Amino acid sequence: MLNWFPTPYPDELLYSVLARYHVRSGNVSPKMTTEELFGKRTVRAVWDLPANLNTLQSKTGDYWTAEQLIFNYTMYPYYAAFLLPQQAKQVMQSMMGNKGSTIHTRIGVAASNVKLKKNYWVCSDCIKEDMAAYGETYWHRTHQCPGVFICPKHEVLLEETVVSAKAFNQHEYIIATPMVEKSKVNLKGFQKEEIQMLKQIAKATDSLLNNRNLQTTDNTLRGKYLVLLKQMGYASPNGFVKRDKIYPSFKAKFSKHFLELLQSNVEFKEADWLTMIFQKHRKSFHPIRHLLVMLFLDTDLNHLFDINKYQPFGKAPWLCLNVACPNFRKPVVTDLTITIDYDTRKPVGTFRCDCGFVYSRRGPDQTREDRIRIGRIKEYGHIWRGRLSDLVTEGKKLMEISRELNSDRATIKKYAAELELTVPWKSPRNEKKHNDVPFEDYEKQLTERKNKWLELQKLYPEKSKTELRKIAPDVYAYLYRNDREWLQSFSPVKTKKQTPNRRVNWEKRDEEMLKTIMKVVQSWDKNVEKPTRITITSIGIKINKLSLLQKFADKIPKTIDYIHKVSEDTLMFQRRRVEWCVEKLKDEGEPIIEWKIYKKAGLRPTVSNDVKRLISLRVTEYESAKK
Repeated sequence: MLNWFPTPYPDELLYSVLARYHVRSGNVSPKMTTEELFGKRTVRAVWDLPANLNTLQSKTGDYWTAEQLIFNYTMYPYYAAFLLPQQAKQVMQSMMGNKGSTIHTRIGVAASNVKLKKNYWVCSDCIKEDMAAYGETYWHRTHQCPGVFICPKHEVLLEETVVSAKAFNQHEYIIATPMVEKSKVNLKGFQKEEIQMLKQIAKATDSLLNNRNLQTTDNTLRGKYLVLLKQMGYASPNGFVKRDKIYPSFKAKFSKHFLELLQSNVEFKEADWLTMIFQKHRKSFHPIRHLLVMLFLDTDLNHLFDINKYQPFGKAPWLCLNVACPNFRKPVVTDLTITIDYDTRKPVGTFRCDCGFVYSRRGPDQTREDRIRIGRIKEYGHIWRGRLSDLVTEGKKLMEISRELNSDRATIKKYAAELELTVPWKSPRNEKKHNDVPFEDYEKQLTERKNKWLELQKLYPEKSKTELRKIAPDVYAYLYRNDREWLQSFSPVKTKKQTPNRRVNWEKRDEEMLKTIMKVVQSWDKNVEKPTRITITSIGIKINKLSLLQKFADKIPKTIDYIHKVSEDTLMFQRRRVEWCVEKLKDEGEPIIEWKIYKKAGLRPTVSNDVKRLISLRVTEYESAKK
């Protein structure tokens, strides 16, 4: 056991602690230090995910466990939150043991397009604070993460030192010093909004390094993303991800220049990381890409790990809406089935109460009033029927019963007839059921109609079941009510028309589509009353090819690439509306005044400063031209 060991500082890399030990120990050779720390000289000085930490812990005493060293002073938590559970467990075991050579391959860093920083990075303000508090500085974990170019604590630009993180001699220990040669990162050309997002990424990275939450299943994160996608309209209630909506929005939020800085460009294709990160996770994705997705979905790490599954009708229990039930409007319903509406693709909830009352409504619920809304009553239940019997027995009038049970009079009459109650009003005209007809007559009527149905098919062999139904609706209705299985078996079968298997020349179609769309964009908003935003959806609608653009985007790459280039985000569209409005006012001989531009362009006073500056500039140019 060592006689002494440096106390790690907040957010210090374990490598930095070992480097300080090496200097203070007075060892001439770093291999001597390695032998003292790990019991052998062949252990490499890895800065991010070191191994042999069980041995190091045994040498340094009981001040901390190997797991504490891993979570608090290595890059493990940065990667572990996004690893599959088995991966995270294996990486932890490798770091505790002596299988360090497998770690970077196991987490995907070795093959990733996101490369590690080549040199160590520092923050000048952190160095000053370190020197004032401890009399020395050290290598901070957060500053070394990919995509971190701003200090999360001081919000100043980081500086890259000349000290290589991949030293040729991997048994070397290099300490941080305040006088180390360094150069500040250049972020010229980036917008204020992008600088702000870099600050958010730095802070999120700092949260990651202090995170101990791990995925509980292989698709925990994917499930959480899917919830947010549904809530934002980027996925249907049944989980279909709308890539055609995600990519334009993602590119509108993050510029190409910004994504290049973070080594995370996107392309609208099946193998792209932005597509695959929303599919079932069979491999790991670099943390920087998860952070970009979190920014895009406007969430954070804590929210991501606490979020529940998609609940369009809120959490159980739900309200019983049976007016006859003692638990009316009380949260007692625990049985809910969610289906998808075929036409609107919105969720439909079917609620079943113990009182027998079953109702449904289309969701999602958005207000408190939605919770007491009934779309359709599927079953009234035994309590409602019992209350109806009581009210009839008490001699209540039809209108009074209808009002108390919150049902129309036709419904009251129907169920009173079904319950065979003695009522003072006329019973509804019910069709005679076959139970009310002698069996011999029923069989005769059924046979007659079956024969008629078969004769119709002989007369009109080319007609479908639907067409035959229109010719003899009464025959069809009788058979449908009394022998549906026979009707199904002895009706024309719909056959699919055989279409020739013509292979589509997608390359040619891509070229043709590109030319068509280029012409449409060039004449966009020509001779219109007001401009419309250029998006993949609006383009698809204009050329009547929206379905093709959505379903076969990967087969027409040139067209999709062009659409992404010309598509407008909100800011671009607002600026174009301003320019359009100015030209319109000029053509009409109207003075160019700020309030007129806001009104004609349909802009609110809360628009971005960029748009406000553009409006002021055009007004100034107009006034200067008048002079």
